[in-house]
Amino acid sequence: MSTAILDAEKIPGQSLDIKTVIPACPIAVYQFRAQRLAELAQESGLAEYFGLLEQLVSAQQKVAALDGLAAKSCFGPEPRLDLTQSKPMALDHFEWGNYWQSVLLELVSELMPKVSAELRIVLKDLVKADADVVQGYAKSMLNGHFAQVPAQYSLFIWAALSVYWSHWAADVAEGLAMVGESHRRLCPVCGSHPVGSVIKDEPRTGLRYLHCSLCETQWHEVRAECTACGESKGVNLWAETETNAAIRIESCDTCKGYTKMFFTDINPKLEVAVDDLATMVMDNHLVEHGYSVTTVNPLLLAHEQDEGFQPSEQPHAKVGDIH
Repeated sequence: MSTAILDAEKIPGQSLDIKTVIPACPIAVYQFRAQRLAELAQESGLAEYFGLLEQLVSAQQKVAALDGLAAKSCFGPEPRLDLTQSKPMALDHFEWGNYWQSVLLELVSELMPKVSAELRIVLKDLVKADADVVQGYAKSMLNGHFAQVPAQYSLFIWAALSVYWSHWAADVAEGLAMVGESHRRLCPVCGSHPVGSVIKDEPRTGLRYLHCSLCETQWHEVRAECTACGESKGVNLWAETETNAAIRIESCDTCKGYTKMFFTDINPKLEVAVDDLATMVMDNHLVEHGYSVTTVNPLLLAHEQDEGFQPSEQPHAKVGDIH
């Protein structure tokens, strides 16, 4: 049974003379994620699903690596962005069009020879669907309305959106880093929810970054505050073991929200999306007590999520004992 191992008020505030936004290198992100999926496939108890995810993430890596004319054909022209506004790659802040659907076609092309016959039927139906219908699915997902999208399609649609957004996000993130731009709750580049918190050992041990569920950008957030509401009182860390746990949960008594923390300074093999998925038993205990999480995992999109959940809102949860 877990216990609260540390009150966040005892964590000293961190100075902000650090890089507040870390741009993603999509190729490296997907490569690391695929490797972690392969490592955890057997012990996860979900070997078949992890195998599918590894194939999908490897396809994301291959598409992200396109360059020259192939990249231009897949990703289209560079979008026109207003970098003076908050979260310039948020859904309604630029003309993102349907170029991401070319990314989806590339992903499906990569997956078709590798997946089961049943899944090939799903993928064929997806790419045959009317482009406007698929665009509507994408908008629903980007607005947090996952339940409005057929469950069999959502994983692949989000994967394509992620590759498209991360392709264009790096330069935006770099620009935001230069001016020290950051947002506690949502990604400063695209306005999406984080997957979780990553505790790093560079540039110094203990820095906390949130990892975006869409464009893969990371942004700094001090460890003495709740990532959902910004409150510093009543924030606690929980773990299944009391000492030196590499994966912990941060809970907030004010907003009743929780998020997982992945201490890569303790275990550098941790990958935020994969290890979140591999430790869902921790979340299951909270769900049993009627609570929900404040993060979004791109490898397991929650179709039971309330349809009123918006990217600018924070769903709430409360941490109880974890067995």
